[in-house]
Amino acid sequence: MNAPTTASKDDEAARRAGLPPGSRLCETRLASGLTIAAAEVPGARLQRLVGAVGVGYLDEPGDCRGLAHLLEHALFLGSTNFPDPGELARWVGERGGRYNARTDETATDIHLHLPPDDADEGLARLVDMLARPQFEAERIAQEVEVLDAEFQARLADPALHRLAALGRLCREGDPTRLCHAGNRQTLGDDTARLITQLRDFHRLHYGAERMALVLLGPLPLEEQLEMLARHGAALPARETMRLVRNWRWSEPGGVAWHPPETRSSATMLELFWPLPEEQVRVHADWLASVAARLADGRLAATLQAAAELDRLEVKLNPEGMGRALALRLSPAPDLEVVQAMLTACRSALERALAEPLSSLPPAPVDLDAWPRRHATQLVASPQDMPQSADASTESLLPWLAPEQCRLLWQSPLTPQRWATLAETGTAWHVQPLPSESVPLPWRAPPALAIRPLRPCASEPTPRQLHRDERFTLWSGDPVKLADTPPGSLCLGWPAPASQQAARLAQWRQNTLPLRQAAAAHGMQLSCMGDARGDWLIATGTAERLDTLVELAVACWPQTAPLTSSSHTEGLLAQRMLARLETLPPSAAHAAGPRRLLGWVSGKADTQAAETIIQHLAERLASTPAPADEPHHEAQADTHWLHFQGNDHAAMLEVAGPDDTPRSRWLLQLLAQCHDAAFHSEMRQRRALGYVAAVRYRESSGFPRLGYVVQSPGTEAGELRQAILDFLTRQGEALVQLSPAEMARHRHGLLSHAGRPETHAEAIARLWQALRRQEAAGNACAPWQPLPWEAEEQALAELDSDDLLSLANELTAGCLAVRWWLHCPDEASA
Repeated sequence: MNAPTTASKDDEAARRAGLPPGSRLCETRLASGLTIAAAEVPGARLQRLVGAVGVGYLDEPGDCRGLAHLLEHALFLGSTNFPDPGELARWVGERGGRYNARTDETATDIHLHLPPDDADEGLARLVDMLARPQFEAERIAQEVEVLDAEFQARLADPALHRLAALGRLCREGDPTRLCHAGNRQTLGDDTARLITQLRDFHRLHYGAERMALVLLGPLPLEEQLEMLARHGAALPARETMRLVRNWRWSEPGGVAWHPPETRSSATMLELFWPLPEEQVRVHADWLASVAARLADGRLAATLQAAAELDRLEVKLNPEGMGRALALRLSPAPDLEVVQAMLTACRSALERALAEPLSSLPPAPVDLDAWPRRHATQLVASPQDMPQSADASTESLLPWLAPEQCRLLWQSPLTPQRWATLAETGTAWHVQPLPSESVPLPWRAPPALAIRPLRPCASEPTPRQLHRDERFTLWSGDPVKLADTPPGSLCLGWPAPASQQAARLAQWRQNTLPLRQAAAAHGMQLSCMGDARGDWLIATGTAERLDTLVELAVACWPQTAPLTSSSHTEGLLAQRMLARLETLPPSAAHAAGPRRLLGWVSGKADTQAAETIIQHLAERLASTPAPADEPHHEAQADTHWLHFQGNDHAAMLEVAGPDDTPRSRWLLQLLAQCHDAAFHSEMRQRRALGYVAAVRYRESSGFPRLGYVVQSPGTEAGELRQAILDFLTRQGEALVQLSPAEMARHRHGLLSHAGRPETHAEAIARLWQALRRQEAAGNACAPWQPLPWEAEEQALAELDSDDLLSLANELTAGCLAVRWWLHCPDEASA
C-alpha cells in the first residue's frame, strides 16, 4: 500500500469531499490495482461499507440483457466462505444493520451499514461475495424468476418507462436503446448457458483494478486503511476486459412519452446537455458552480410566475443520462408551457455560464449516501486515467450551447398515432424542440435581507422565553456538533389533518424559489407536517434567518384546493410501506398542540422569532380553521388500494400502542427478528413473489410495522393467509432470544438511534421531542435527559420477555392491525 498522507492532507481531502468538520479522508491504490478509501467521521454511529465495480448494465453482452443485474442478485446467493443464500440477511439483521445493492449504467455496488464492532467481519463477507460467488443452478434459475417478477412489477413504475423513452434519443445500435432490467425472455431458460455467462462476466470484469472499497465511520483512519488493505488483498489481481463506451447520443432532439397506464396525470420536462467524461472530471468545480447558479431561485421564481411549478432540480449526474447538465421540471401540462420552460432555461443557462455562483455553499451532509457515491466515482474515474482535456472552461462551452439541448417530456396525452415500445409498452413519439417563444419576464429570487443581530447569549441550557395561551417559545443549545450552523429556528402550529397532503404540497410549491435562494446562501429550509400540525426548520446564517422564516410563513397556505394526483413511483410494495409514514395515529393519540411552538438556537434573534410567532398567531386567530375530518381507528379492517399495476400485494399494518421509546424499540426489535425469516419463507421457500419484507416506520413518532408481500401471480387473499401463517408458526419462536442475542440486538439498534451523527439530525430529534412534550401538556424543562439518552435508557430496560409478550399479543390479535390489499382486477378493488 502506498504511504498514507499526512493528517493535514487527510483533513483537507475530507473537507473538499463534503464530509463533516473534524473528518479525515485518505484514498490510495494497492499493488493489485484496487482503490481503497477510508473516511474517519468521529461523530458517526455506524460504519458504512461499500464495494463497487466499474461495470454496469451497459457493458453486458447484447444477447443476454439483464446479466449484470442477475449477477448482482447472484452475489447474495452464497459465496465460498458463506455458502448459505440467507446467511448475509440473517447476520446483518441480528446486528441491526442494513444492506442493499444497485446495478447502474456503468457501476455495480453493494453497501452495508453496521455497528463499528462488526465492520471487520462485514468487510470479510462483502469481499467474499465480490470475489468468490457461487453459481448454483437451482438458485440461479429461481433468481431469474425473481428478476422476471421484478420486471413485471416495474412496468407499473414510470421510472422504467422514462428510461425506455430516453433510449429513443440514443444512436441506433447503442445498448442504451434497450431495456436492461432483465426478464425471462432476455435471460432465457437455459440455466447451464446462463451460469457460463455469469462466470465469464464475473471473471472479465470483477478484478481488483476495476474495483473500489470504501469505509466511512468512527473507527480511526489508520485502522480502516489496515482493514481495507487486509481484506482487499482477497480480491483477484487479474487483468480485466477493456471496456469501450462510445458516445451514446444521436443528434439533438426531443421525445415525448407516456406510461402505458393512460390515466396517469403526472407530467414532467427534462432538459439536458450531455457532456464528455473527461471534460466533467477536469471542470467538476466549475460545472457545480454553473448548476448552483441555475438553482439560485431566479429561474424557479420566473417559471413559477407563468406556471404552477412545484419542482426544479439541477443535476450533473442525472439518472440514465451519463454525464450531463440536466434540469428536471414539473408539472409540464402542455406544449405551450414546455415551450416557455425551454426558452427560460436556455436563457438561464447562458447567464449561469457567464456568471457561475462565485462560491459554492456547503451541501447538506448525507453519511448514508456519501460512501456509495464516492465508491462509484472512484470506479468511474480511475486514478491513473490521463486527464487530457483542455484546462480552460472554453472547451466546455460548445457542449452547453442552446442547440445541444435534448428534451424528454412526460406528456399527459397519448394520441393513437404514437408508437409503442414492444417490451415495456411505453408510448412515445418524436417531439421536435419547440421554436423560441416570447421570453418570460425575469423575476428576482426571494431576497434574504441581512438584519443586524441584537446581542444575545447563546446558552446551552434550554429556557422558556415566553408562554401564554397562544404560543410557547424556547431558547437554548442542548447539544452542539462540529457542523452546527450559526443559528436555527423551528416553528410549529396547529393545522387540520384534513387535506394536509394537498396543503403541504402547495406550501412546498410556494416556497420552491425561497428554498433555492436559501441554499445558495448556505441555508436550509424544511417545510413539513404531521398529525400534530405543520412546522418548519430553518438553519444557517443568523443574520438572514428571521427573513427566511418570515417568507416561509407567508408562503404557508391556510387552506389548499383538493388535488387528485395519481402520480406514483417505485414498486407497489414500496408505495404501500410509504403509507405507514403518512397515516395519522388513532383518535386516542391524535391530540396535538393547540398553541404555537417555537425554538431558537445559536445566534438566532429571539426577539425577531417572537415577533414572527405573534404575527402567525394573529393570522391563525383571524381565520377560522376548517372542521377537521374524523380520525379512523386502526382496527382489524381491510382496505383495497386503487389499481396500481398488474401485481397482487398484501400488507399487514401493525400499530404500536403509543409513541413511547419502549413501543418504538419493541417494534424495531420485532422487525429485526422477523425480517430475514419472513423474506426466506415468502420469497425462497414459498416462491410467492419478488418482494417480501418486514419494515419499521413512524408517523408523528407513532411506531408501525408493515409485513408486505408483492407477487405477480398469487392472489392477495392467499398472500394475506401466508402472512398470518408465518406469524402463527414462527412469530413467537423467532423472538425467544438468549441474553447474548438480546444484547447484540440492543447494540445494533443503538448504532442507528444513538447520539446524532449530524447537527441536522440533532435539531430534528430535539424538535420532535419538544413537540411531543408540548402535545402532552408538559411545561417542564425539555430534553431532560436528551431524547437519545432517554431512548437508550428505555432500550436497556427491555428484555426478551418483553419482546415475547409483544409477539404473543400480535399472534393473539390483541394489537391494532389493518390490512392493505391490491388486486390487478379493478372490479374486486
